[in-house]
Amino acid sequence: MELRDFTECEQKQIQAGLSNAEITDQEAADKILALIPHEWIKKIPFFVRKHATSKTVERIARENPKLYAVAKQAGDFPEPEREQMRAIVTAIFEEKMKKHNIR
Repeated sequence: MELRDFTECEQKQIQAGLSNAEITDQEAADKILALIPHEWIKKIPFFVRKHATSKTVERIARENPKLYAVAKQAGDFPEPEREQMRAIVTAIFEEKMKKHNIR
């Protein structure tokens, strides 16, 4: 996906710079993002990738504070929480990819 594939309004926003979430725990963010299929992240245009991933982590922290607290703990995700988090992250990315017509 190229910059010209976006509407003129979206191009202006991209050039102005998209907002990124302040991630307080990078290790937790890395654990969460590791649950997303790598191919999906590669499909996100490079100039909005950081925005998309950081806002996803921020959304999870806001909407699922208990799961985010588990992600902040040292070590790997326990299996039940990992599968629950994988379902949430997958749903968020499917929603975003469908919204922006990314296949």
